[in-house]
Amino acid sequence: MINIVGLNKHQLKGFTRSEGFKKFYFAPISELREISHANNPRATDQDILLYLAYDNDELAGYVGILPDDVTLATGEKIHFGWLSTLFVSEKFRGMQVAPQLLFEVEKNYDKNLIVTEFTTSAQRLYRKIGMFQDLTVKKAVRYYFKSNLAELLPFKKEIFENNKPLLKKLDNLINTFIPYLSSGKNHLYKISKSIDPTLEKFISKQKKNPIGRSSAEFRWILDFPWISREKEQPAYLFSSFAKDYEMFWVSVYQNQEIVATMFCSVRNSHLKVLYYFGNVNLIPDLLPKIIRKYKVKMMTIYDDQLNSSINKNHSPKALYKRPLERKYMIHKDFKEKLGKDFDFKFTDGDGDFSFT
Repeated sequence: MINIVGLNKHQLKGFTRSEGFKKFYFAPISELREISHANNPRATDQDILLYLAYDNDELAGYVGILPDDVTLATGEKIHFGWLSTLFVSEKFRGMQVAPQLLFEVEKNYDKNLIVTEFTTSAQRLYRKIGMFQDLTVKKAVRYYFKSNLAELLPFKKEIFENNKPLLKKLDNLINTFIPYLSSGKNHLYKISKSIDPTLEKFISKQKKNPIGRSSAEFRWILDFPWISREKEQPAYLFSSFAKDYEMFWVSVYQNQEIVATMFCSVRNSHLKVLYYFGNVNLIPDLLPKIIRKYKVKMMTIYDDQLNSSINKNHSPKALYKRPLERKYMIHKDFKEKLGKDFDFKFTDGDGDFSFT
């Protein structure tokens, strides 16, 4: 018989250092995720952040939740959860562990649930149990500025994973002959790993999407990342390590005032613009400088307005581009609660995308 145990932010603290955790043969959460979840300013004391499914005393599977809020046009806030991780041990597959976990999450979050960045098999599960429906699809453009075979090929075939060191050497050789195609405009700008009062004031004045992050929440994302540059979480199947990983703000100034800012991450030479505020047409002017500084090989942008501005400004210039999609699913009752005309206007960093 499967028994579901839920951990809130207080119960989660120190969990990865507990004797019980050390006995698991697969890890249900990483140390950095534990710390980040426990410090999430939108997580209440009652929110369950990690659900563990046990068969007797053996861990059979788990699901992680990232609590969040969405604001209606009326100003009313509704609390909900992003499904962030879902895993069932191969030994227990076929025993309805995943549905039992999801039904427990559904009950505790009053059916207010959204999921994105799911696998094809997870999507089939969500549809099979009849809980979720397709919400929207965000179109993306991935821009390639340098050869990045060491990151791309392992996703295509497993054989390339064992040859990553060789592929990196090949990338380095190829890239000595590939220059960056644009240098950007000479706007006055500042890169920051923190939010000072000037940036905080600028962000607070900007129009936000219904998720509407505040400066305090951006500080949480910066201060409590999920990716370690030092070590990988043993026996954890989701992202926990990257040798090359940074998050930072880039602010553009005119007449000593901030006129545009963007919150970025670079992981293994892959740039993402997670959030931006202010004049969108100034962002493409600055991107080439960031790409050069951080030796970016590729960049992924899901924002239609920013992609349009990049195309209009012809900056940054890429070797080639390819389209991508990011799918979302929402609990049917939550969709009905929000109303048929509700527009989420997700940004690139919403959900757990800022952390991975």
